[in-house]
Amino acid sequence: MNIAGAHRSRRLLTGALIALYAAASVLCGEAFARARYVFLFIGDGMGAAQRNAAELYLAGMREALGDDSARESQLVMNSFPSNGMIRTDSLSGVTDSAAAGTALATGRKTVNGAVAMNPSSGEKFRSVARAAKDRGMKVGIVTSAFLQDATPAAFFGHSRRRTEYRSLGIQLSESGFDYFAGGWLPDSRAGGKDGTNPLAAAALGGYEVTRTAGEFRALTPGSGKVRVLSIHPKTSGGYMPWAIDGDDAGVSLADFVDKGICLLDGEGGFFMMVEGGKIDIACHANDAAAAVGEVMAFDRAVGRAVAFYRSRPGETLIVVTSDHETGGMTHDASGGAPLFYRALSTQKGSYSAFERTVSPNGYAKFGGALARARAFFGPGVGDTKETRAAHALSMTPKDLRGAKGDEYKKLYATYDPFTAACLREFNASVGITWTTFYHTGKDIPVSAIGAGAERFSGEYENTEICRKIMEAMSD
Repeated sequence: MNIAGAHRSRRLLTGALIALYAAASVLCGEAFARARYVFLFIGDGMGAAQRNAAELYLAGMREALGDDSARESQLVMNSFPSNGMIRTDSLSGVTDSAAAGTALATGRKTVNGAVAMNPSSGEKFRSVARAAKDRGMKVGIVTSAFLQDATPAAFFGHSRRRTEYRSLGIQLSESGFDYFAGGWLPDSRAGGKDGTNPLAAAALGGYEVTRTAGEFRALTPGSGKVRVLSIHPKTSGGYMPWAIDGDDAGVSLADFVDKGICLLDGEGGFFMMVEGGKIDIACHANDAAAAVGEVMAFDRAVGRAVAFYRSRPGETLIVVTSDHETGGMTHDASGGAPLFYRALSTQKGSYSAFERTVSPNGYAKFGGALARARAFFGPGVGDTKETRAAHALSMTPKDLRGAKGDEYKKLYATYDPFTAACLREFNASVGITWTTFYHTGKDIPVSAIGAGAERFSGEYENTEICRKIMEAMSD
């Protein structure tokens, strides 16, 4: 299923919601009170180019489908009245998600790989989520990645190494936070020395654990235990399904946000961190169509928070940002938004869906492989020296490919060579280019609306996000 197919049936509703949410910007001149309801949205790997590409795609989709109504922005997050930019370097240089998540969550810089602590001294940093909990607010942590991944973990845990998943999973169950929702918990099948795995520890710690769509939908404030841990009913590698692949088992990131609002709402207020974790995964693979799909899924979750904000504009703060940019994405849409949409929407699924089909047993001959690639991505995949060389490598046993060489890594990183080459050709035909498979040091946009939103204008370090939220909660 391509992106157009996934969203065409909802275009009228989406357009109405975007127009409704954009109207909220007229409230930016109000005198805001203390932020009692705080949403921090983090689009992992989402830089300005990723946001702009999704904006163009939506504009082109609406125009191509006959919706020519004027609107200032297509994405909900792009309609916010306060906007700024953050610098993202860690103490190691170009940041990883652990150090960037730590900066956003705690207001402290650290080295890459460390989660909410100084790995040399052992000092543990206090997160804004913990501060909110200590103020009597309820706390929710939501992600389309797995829950012990670096960014969400920085809000509830501490670790010298981000890969200490079992320890971080146990810390999750000991956090006392009220609502967790996301992908699978890695190491939940391993018992550890004391026989307790993260999932079992959560249940023993008083969390109601849901694993199916039915169990998730049945959750209400009075339906069971006070604390909830919802694992997405269908995950791959711990992550939620790709938006572009269109099979989310009926539970989306926006649904997780909706349920969080339902469960956390109360007189004491709440803090909710929401991560769009798969934007980063798509950009690591240089998969523009999948990245756009993830940005739009993330933005729909932002829209659910805006719907809540409109009922309590003087007490609600919504901040949208990212931990870093991934891939060095750039795009040229000089042909206009409809052409950009039509070209990009020919891709029928994520890179990982195509990658699974690349096998010597199925497409050993280049002609058949190229036909399959063009059917999946679009006519922009060419019969070139690059695609032929990549196909030959994909048909070669992995241990004979020379994958440790610098040139190989530059061209394909850890991905299937033919898939990577086809994506590069297809993206170039759409006007999209990438400079790397890894993180970059680009500054990152910040958008905010609601109580204290004016604080988030200007240019500043990523550590200031935590401080500014703390100030807004203290007004």
